[in-house]
Amino acid sequence: MSGIETIKSAYDTYLRPVIKNRKALAGLLILTFFVVLALIGPYIWPLQMESDFSKRFLPPSREHPLGTDYFGIDVFRQIVHGTRVVLAVTFLPALIGTILATSIGIAAGYIGGIPGRVLNGIIDIFMTIPSFPALLLMAAFFREANIVLLSFIIAIWLWAQPAKTIAAQVLSLRSMEFVEAAEILELGKFHIIFKELMPHLMPYIFIQFVNMIRAAFGASQGLMFLGLLKFNPTHWGVMLNIAVYQSGALYVPYAIFYPLSILVFMILLLLGFVLVSYGVEETFNPRLRKYE
Repeated sequence: MSGIETIKSAYDTYLRPVIKNRKALAGLLILTFFVVLALIGPYIWPLQMESDFSKRFLPPSREHPLGTDYFGIDVFRQIVHGTRVVLAVTFLPALIGTILATSIGIAAGYIGGIPGRVLNGIIDIFMTIPSFPALLLMAAFFREANIVLLSFIIAIWLWAQPAKTIAAQVLSLRSMEFVEAAEILELGKFHIIFKELMPHLMPYIFIQFVNMIRAAFGASQGLMFLGLLKFNPTHWGVMLNIAVYQSGALYVPYAIFYPLSILVFMILLLLGFVLVSYGVEETFNPRLRKYE
């Protein structure tokens, strides 16, 4: 099978059914908007961080679509420039977590014996540890972490539950006739895992990836809001912290557009993730699948 045929097959199997789902399609359109905003927005609306207190807490206008902050800086431009790092610390932890969950989950479900029990024990340990308090401690320790290290820190506390789900699916697939036939033919573990099991696991892996995106978004925003990570003035969590705690915007009636604008963008992006998550589950979960 050529590369083009492989891409077309993957599109027909996974992406096309998702696009046909209304919830997933709406979510994808929202996420596409934010991706485009992150890629080209900074070039259309250059960031200007010079303070001008004469423009402090201005309401939305043609010049400032979302108003200005305590320092008289345009809120919309800050949100646009923060979109790129927000998406980076959302998708990258989910990708790393998916790789960890898939690798450990398949190994725990397929290997069996003492190694399998050890891996399942590790998964159970990570599932019992309160994830957000542990994440707070690690983030405080690695306060100056770059995006890659931060993504690994977040991913460490995302992979366990998806790994448990994938391991359970592998255990159920091991008893299937096609797996038993491959083992009798001694086709090897590599062939069985990647040629026999993986096609059946992909929908579950896809669902777990989308769910981890939602979790990573909440974790990264929470850490930034609490000031436990490297300061980035355009990150939405930092902007919300400044709006709520440092600038006193909540106590100035005409400044309500400042924190409200940040919250609206947060909610809209999270809505996109939620809609895609629900749509993917409805598409690939037989119990939730809807035929239109």
